[in-house]
Amino acid sequence: MPLRKIVTEKKVQESLGRLPDAKSPVMDEFYPVAMRRPHPSAFIRIDEIQQIVKAVPVVLRGTTPVSIGEGSGSINSVEPQPIDIIDSVSGADLNNVKHFDGTSERVWLDNRMLFARNIIRATSEALCIQSLSGQISFSMKTEDGTDTYSVKFGDVLTFTPDVKINAADSGIEVLMDILSGMVDKIEEAGGGTNIKFKASPDVFSALVKLLENSGSGSSVSVKVGLNKITLDDDVVIEKFNHKYYDPTTKTYKSGIAEKTLKAVAMDGGWAFRYLALDDIDAGLKPLPLYSKPIKREIPSGWVINTMSKPLPIPNPSSICDAVVL
Repeated sequence: MPLRKIVTEKKVQESLGRLPDAKSPVMDEFYPVAMRRPHPSAFIRIDEIQQIVKAVPVVLRGTTPVSIGEGSGSINSVEPQPIDIIDSVSGADLNNVKHFDGTSERVWLDNRMLFARNIIRATSEALCIQSLSGQISFSMKTEDGTDTYSVKFGDVLTFTPDVKINAADSGIEVLMDILSGMVDKIEEAGGGTNIKFKASPDVFSALVKLLENSGSGSSVSVKVGLNKITLDDDVVIEKFNHKYYDPTTKTYKSGIAEKTLKAVAMDGGWAFRYLALDDIDAGLKPLPLYSKPIKREIPSGWVINTMSKPLPIPNPSSICDAVVL
């Protein structure tokens, strides 16, 4: 049964439209759908990224950085790496597929696309989470094994508080000074003014304790929820409890360092690009997701090859970290 009649670009797009929304909270918050745009090339120029975020990205293979600028050894573009997966379709699967009616065929394709879409989205989510540190450093498969896919956009801003929030003499005024200091850092760097605050789980717990012990004498109104703290109805600190799977260590890693409070300017000029796929059947186009069937001789059957080439582009000048414990 040739899958080329089932796994077509049109039917795949229709299938993706039928699937429930994927869960990618960090990608959806910091790189919403309106921000995700195609890029016609397999490369993206550094000067183009500079125009977007005013930061210089560097792609590294291994541990040795290369120079930026003119002359030998310099680079002037970034080559994002693809997410490229295959899903085997066995002879038993084919025997079932050949008896499908239209409805059964759509259900079968939806299940295959759900599996592939979720892997693509989970990997994209991991890249988005890592980007909040100002760089991407993710496992990359090579012909010889594995390497590290690295893109460094720049160093995020840092703020060092004079008093930590769990110090003996700390109070709500200490927290307000920290928040103001982080905002000032971002605004002075031209990173934006629409700022959100994210706290590592241990910082969030310390903040809950701090604010519970602050008493009623403060002029600042405080509302403490399960994952959100609101100050004066306009300053919100949210627990950042998102993790991503690291294929190298085969463990889940936290998206924020311990003891860290992170401020992010949402109007910092961030971007997200889908770069052109290195696939002739895909027309070398910048598609968010492309699937195609490939016949396999031994063992007899097919594989469904699904690919995407996402690149989240943060502005390091719109991110400020503070170690507050």
